[in-house]
Amino acid sequence: MPVNWRHYPANWKQIALITKEAANWICQDCGMQCRRPGEPFDTHIRTMSVHHIDHTPMNVDPINLLALCSGCHLRRDTPHHVENAAKTRRAKKIAQGQLELL
Repeated sequence: MPVNWRHYPANWKQIALITKEAANWICQDCGMQCRRPGEPFDTHIRTMSVHHIDHTPMNVDPINLLALCSGCHLRRDTPHHVENAAKTRRAKKIAQGQLELL
């Protein structure tokens, strides 16, 4: 699913870079070294991203941000994505009259 950048502050890329630099490009969950900007793609080095602990993109308080490798970021986000998908499916069924609102 593509990122909706409207949900992020205008300076998100700078905040994310600062967060990754502070972690020295090492995943804060598993300790894996991640690729720095300009380094070639390699099967042994993962891409780093920044995770919002509370899943709120506008909350850029440093205590809410973790620098994670792609695998750890996905692992942390999966329960949140599953919950959102279930809510979306339920809302669609209600809208289509296939489920009563309780």
